[in-house]
Amino acid sequence: MHTTLIISFGLALLALMLFIGERLGFSRQTLSYGFIGLWLGLTVINGAVGRVTAHQSLRSELMGGSLVFAVPVAALALYQLFTRA
Repeated sequence: MHTTLIISFGLALLALMLFIGERLGFSRQTLSYGFIGLWLGLTVINGAVGRVTAHQSLRSELMGGSLVFAVPVAALALYQLFTRA
C-alpha cells in the first residue's frame, strides 16, 4: 500500500512539474532532468526512512525503491515520446 501511495505521489509530482514548469517557460528537457534528480533524491530518502524506522531489509528497499523510481520515470519517457513537437 505504501509503495502505491509513493508511486501515486511521484506521478502527481511529475504532472505538477510539467504543468507549472511549462507555464513558467522552462523547456521540457530542463523539467525532465529536474524531475529525475528530484525524484531520485526523494526515492533514496524514502528508502533510508524505511530502513531506519520500519527496519526493512536492504534487499526489499532496493527492490521496492527501484519500482518506486521507475514507474514515474517511465511515465515521463512515455510523455516525452508521445508529445514530441
